[in-house]
Amino acid sequence: MSNPRASVVIPAYNAAKTIEATLKSLFDQTTRDFEIVVVDDGSQDETPSMCRNLQCVSPIPMTILRQGNKGEPGARNAGISVARGKYIIFLDADDLAERNYVARLLGGIESDNNVDIACCSFDLLYEDGTSKPRLLKSKRNKMTISGIEALKLLLKEKLEVWSGSAIYRHSLFNDYNVYFNESITMGEDIDFRWRAFYHARAVVLIPEILVHYVQHGSSITRAMDPNRFPPSSWLDPQGFLEYMKEQKEADESLLSLFVEFVVPLFTVRHMRNYILYGLDDLFWEALKDEAIKDTLRRGAKAFRYKPELSIKCIALLLAPRLFYKRYKSRNARKGS
Repeated sequence: MSNPRASVVIPAYNAAKTIEATLKSLFDQTTRDFEIVVVDDGSQDETPSMCRNLQCVSPIPMTILRQGNKGEPGARNAGISVARGKYIIFLDADDLAERNYVARLLGGIESDNNVDIACCSFDLLYEDGTSKPRLLKSKRNKMTISGIEALKLLLKEKLEVWSGSAIYRHSLFNDYNVYFNESITMGEDIDFRWRAFYHARAVVLIPEILVHYVQHGSSITRAMDPNRFPPSSWLDPQGFLEYMKEQKEADESLLSLFVEFVVPLFTVRHMRNYILYGLDDLFWEALKDEAIKDTLRRGAKAFRYKPELSIKCIALLLAPRLFYKRYKSRNARKGS
């Protein structure tokens, strides 16, 4: 049997309440030339039996891979290892695809032999039925750009790509060892995208909303769990910075953008998260670190990238108690 054009990899952990709708949105696709790979990541609910039942009626070739709980990065890597498609799409077990989702992503990535990634617009779909669009924007209707250009837009937060809104050429993973870092529990998808876009020759932007990123009311509460997401496992952008410096032909403008904007941005977010997670001691201790102070000083000069970031860096340097009180009160409101 010939290999499918694409593989849709779905990590699933205790997803019995949502995965049926997700899979049925894939069963209803306008193309059949793809496979579904569900990685059951040690579920303790009815996810395994539900997936087996749906597998029996699936019009799409469907593989179910069961493993002990490793988290989303490990589940996605396991899915990549068995995927047969020339291209790979990552979808979560509670998200919903439009009928032309796979076909349009395939059309984008196959529009040119140099295209390694195609991404589409998506929306945030809330439980009350409302949605918030995340639309791809292009300059002068330029819908195909270089991987480095796309990465710079990602880093400047002028291009929003989510795990379910992109398709990747399978060869990217093996040729450049682009996989999900299983030691990162918060931000592993960001790290993956940086590496994938860094190595991509060209990226296609598809303006239509093709997939819905379903938002749950309890997701914020689950995220604010320092036991599940300890600070030692948060994404550290310094790792990717060192990775770029090791490349033979490092892009100097990209390195400057990363040092002047991205590292300060993530430093501020880490400081914010210390407060939101109730890790006050880490917040005050970090402010004594000279390396962090230097990073905040660089961020204070990043006004041309994001004025809000500069203001926050200045606040952390000159009035840290005001910064602390702002996020402490926000945390209190969420908990009330």
